[in-house]
Amino acid sequence: MGVRVEHALYSRAGFLTFGAARGIMGMPESELIRNACLVRDLQFNEEVKMTRKSLVRWLALSLGLISPNETRAGLLEVLEALLYFHFSKRHGGADPDIYQILEKVKEIRKEEPNPKAVRYHLLQLKKLGIIEAKSRKYRFVLSPMQENDNLASALSYVYRQRMDSSFEKIKKALSLLEKTL
Repeated sequence: MGVRVEHALYSRAGFLTFGAARGIMGMPESELIRNACLVRDLQFNEEVKMTRKSLVRWLALSLGLISPNETRAGLLEVLEALLYFHFSKRHGGADPDIYQILEKVKEIRKEEPNPKAVRYHLLQLKKLGIIEAKSRKYRFVLSPMQENDNLASALSYVYRQRMDSSFEKIKKALSLLEKTL
């Protein structure tokens, strides 16, 4: 009786899909991840409602922007500044530029922020599709058909779009698996 040795199969992306003789799967998963959509179902208790900082932290945790037990406050301060400007638009405010965001973060943290860190957090929020920059002014992304500036609707749109994209690929993978099993 002979031993059958399968050769490694490579996809167009160039990653290893099946191991050779040992049958070990070896995929560099981090290279495959284009985006992540994490939404947490957190309790909304009275402690959360007590301060603005706890509400911002709860929102960031719910949206998967920070990890549980996160100690760094940089993203939270940037998010709080963006929320401030978003809600102040109802009272005649405008979309902020980087200097206004830096000034608001300085006010929130009560010390000078690191401009590179603030720009980094803005870039990460842009990559997630949560905010956009137009004419060097930052704002939350609204759905194309959205007529108001309801932030809950806007965030729901962004997250649903990412989930829909992921589930379309999951459907294709399941369809291909069904044919092989």
